[in-house]
Amino acid sequence: MARILLSAYACEPGRGSEPGVGWSWATELPRQGHEVTVLTRAANRQTIEPEAQRLRAVPDFAYYDLPRWMQAWRAWPGGRAVYYVLWQWFAVRRIRRLFPALPFDIVHHVTYASARYPSFMGSLGIPFGFGPVSGGEQVPRRLRSGFSAGQRCREMLRDVSNSLVPLDPFMRRTFRQSQTILVTGDTLGLVPQRWRHKATVRLAIGLGAEEMPSRSQARRGAGFHLLYAGRLLEWKGIDLALRAISQARMSCPGIRFSIAGEGPAKPKLVKLCRELGIEAIVNWPGWLSRGELAEHYAAADVLLFPSLRDSGGMVVLEALAHGVPVICTDLGGPGRIVDATCGRAIPTAERHPEQLVSAISDALVEVLGAPGLLASLSHGARLRARQFRFEDLVRSVYPAPARERIAQHA
Repeated sequence: MARILLSAYACEPGRGSEPGVGWSWATELPRQGHEVTVLTRAANRQTIEPEAQRLRAVPDFAYYDLPRWMQAWRAWPGGRAVYYVLWQWFAVRRIRRLFPALPFDIVHHVTYASARYPSFMGSLGIPFGFGPVSGGEQVPRRLRSGFSAGQRCREMLRDVSNSLVPLDPFMRRTFRQSQTILVTGDTLGLVPQRWRHKATVRLAIGLGAEEMPSRSQARRGAGFHLLYAGRLLEWKGIDLALRAISQARMSCPGIRFSIAGEGPAKPKLVKLCRELGIEAIVNWPGWLSRGELAEHYAAADVLLFPSLRDSGGMVVLEALAHGVPVICTDLGGPGRIVDATCGRAIPTAERHPEQLVSAISDALVEVLGAPGLLASLSHGARLRARQFRFEDLVRSVYPAPARERIAQHA
């Protein structure tokens, strides 16, 4: 057992993305017998406290926020990032006041799970773990030609930001003070070479026990039901999916496509559906609760997720757990999760958007048309999902006794 101070700025139950990552670490570590104190935002208390009462293994929570007048900065352009970095800085002082004796074996930063933002928890003088963090993923330049001018500019700024990470004095301090650094595969290159020996590649996500259905459900309805779930953003590649479906429906006339989510790209996508003449087979259910999304997984034959730079792809894991094969690109987290036993990860190297669309269309025709293939991939999806359990991720970082694991990397 280890006494762990968990720094989780974002940490809330029932949420996806960063808050869900923080909550998963906060609840899984105590299940595995560790003594855990979670430092998180005071704004998270109202969602944490009711759920914490239902847990059998409960961490202690320490809440902290900057003064209210500083919280208003979060509404300004760039203010959220400034507030977050300041929170990280002053959170160290908060911990020193709450725990003068620092009764912890390890301090571990888990959210934000980004390699572009520093943590100052290494200043506490106890073994410090950083990550898993991501952020090094980039959209291949050839695939940016279909982006709007604004999105191409945002991708360029992201590239510049990533190139500055190894030079950022705050990030260099974070890497220097870390005993262990956990990064996604594309993010390893952001760690300066002199500290890269501390780094281990890990996905930042995994499936909890409640996200692993005990049995598969029969698909409902005629034809082929395709599903996308997530934010509607240009770099998610949903326009590529629509174009691919327009091509594939000639060979698979029973295709229907549900796009679950909202986002700024929606008007452009709706217009594209009209131009392609497929608006009758595309459904827009909007944002879905976890229960509602589970119903869509149960009805889907394939998750179509052609994102161009997702570091994780939690919906990919959720779909696999429900026995839904996945067609995605070979980029980022989804490209590492999906293999030939559970779907198709479409190669993107040296391809232009039109070529990628054709490759996705060919994969759809293969998966939906080959006799018995869909059933085989569905079985493989459930087996593949079991290889990405969150409890295994935590156990790989904290084998007992955890303090020895940290010491090996000191």
